Amino acid sequence: MSESPAANPAAPPSRLTIRAILRSDVGKVRSENQDYGTMTAPADKPPGQLMIVADGMGGHRGGATASRLAAETVKEQFLSAASSDLSEVLRSALEKANTTIWSQAQANPDLRGMGTTTSALVVREGKGWFAHVGDSRIYLVRGQEIRQLTDDHSLVASMVREGLLTAQEAENHPRRNVLQRSMGVSEEVEVDVRGPIDLQEGDVFIICSDGLHGVVKEEEMKQVARLSVEAAADEFLRRALEKGAPDNVTVIVARVEREGGFDPDSTVVETTDKELFDDTIREEAKQPVGGGPVEGGRSRPPADGQNVAGEVARAPQEMAGATGRAPHGFSILKWTLIFVLVLGAAGAGIFWAQQQRFARQAQSTSR
Repeated sequence: MSESPAANPAAPPSRLTIRAILRSDVGKVRSENQDYGTMTAPADKPPGQLMIVADGMGGHRGGATASRLAAETVKEQFLSAASSDLSEVLRSALEKANTTIWSQAQANPDLRGMGTTTSALVVREGKGWFAHVGDSRIYLVRGQEIRQLTDDHSLVASMVREGLLTAQEAENHPRRNVLQRSMGVSEEVEVDVRGPIDLQEGDVFIICSDGLHGVVKEEEMKQVARLSVEAAADEFLRRALEKGAPDNVTVIVARVEREGGFDPDSTVVETTDKELFDDTIREEAKQPVGGGPVEGGRSRPPADGQNVAGEVARAPQEMAGATGRAPHGFSILKWTLIFVLVLGAAGAGIFWAQQQRFARQAQSTSR
């Protein structure tokens, strides 16, 4: 009798993987995309992935510069960190990014007053850590529930937490975009850090700028998160644009998946999808989705009725394990039909040749 994999100590356990996709769009009102998103994983350290969304502010040049500096500095600090304490690594990385933005703003009058939000998530070895400043958000969708993991550092959010406003009143408050804390506007910044959080198979993280969460509400996010990560990211952009997209829209959708079947004792996360990391993701982000136009180096989703609708329609099949490829039986039928047509053509040729021979014989007899 052969041993089951669970009983065989030599059998490697199945592992959790994190599959993520980044999408960004300039929106329908702004002339420039001042959001910046990136993802990366260290090649020579324990498997894990860093995901960042930053939303810049401060003039035409300043906002884009601040968000890029924040994301790239945090990424650089993460990849070069010697410590295994990811909470401290993230805190230190965001503080370094804050100093970098502040210093550049002081050195360049054109960049004075620039700042950015920053929300960063690290997933490693079955756990998650995040660091956050501003009002970009990180959500966790688990089962039928959605939870906002980050607290908005805005005036209106503080008023809601203090009981001075209801959540409904806050949605349309005229000062809802006023930030109390952001990166680069002062020499020091207080960073919210949390972790580790135990992950489960099927968990979905949504990291987004306020261009998304300002127009697409949590109940909708929960529904969209059931799609594949690619379809969900495209659908988030489509919905934001459909609702007017008054701001830049950036989102990372990341799902925790199990590799090689279900193993309840395995809690190892390994990021194996290397094509999603580093510079490749920015090349992917530049490609138009479904043939849509490229704006500001970012992809615009297809119009209604194009590929997004197809992805949404196929979502139940994807969740049921459909591959999207033509079934094997279809290939057999196709080649059988071709064979029959070839035989038919050959038979018709033989019949025609016989008819010609009979005609010539008849002509010869009549002479």
